[in-house]
Amino acid sequence: MTTLPLERLIDVPAVSAPGQHCLVDPYDEPYAVIGLRVVVSRDHVAAAVDMGVHKYYGDGRSADSLTVDEIRYHTAALVLSEDALGLQRAGEAMAQLAVEDFHEEVTREHIRACYRAADRAYPKL
Repeated sequence: MTTLPLERLIDVPAVSAPGQHCLVDPYDEPYAVIGLRVVVSRDHVAAAVDMGVHKYYGDGRSADSLTVDEIRYHTAALVLSEDALGLQRAGEAMAQLAVEDFHEEVTREHIRACYRAADRAYPKL
């Protein structure tokens, strides 16, 4: 994991996810809302899309059909639920899948769709 100097962070566009993720149990009382700013790579976002598609929608929905809000929501959820090492590994695995050519066409198309979704939700400025 790499830390970035503050000067470099200022140039990174911040995009908020819709809604709010709640970690408070139903029997407990909300105490504070904590805002985090986490810089992620395109591979991290594609990995979050992949996990969101499989976890929340099953194998029947394409990443191309996700809305920008859904993509941003799943990316924020991944950042909240994964430890830094898990997030790094997910991004590295997605990057490796994106360049390897030995997968079936359906797998290659799914990976391309995850990257297209990442680009839609977080366009490069």
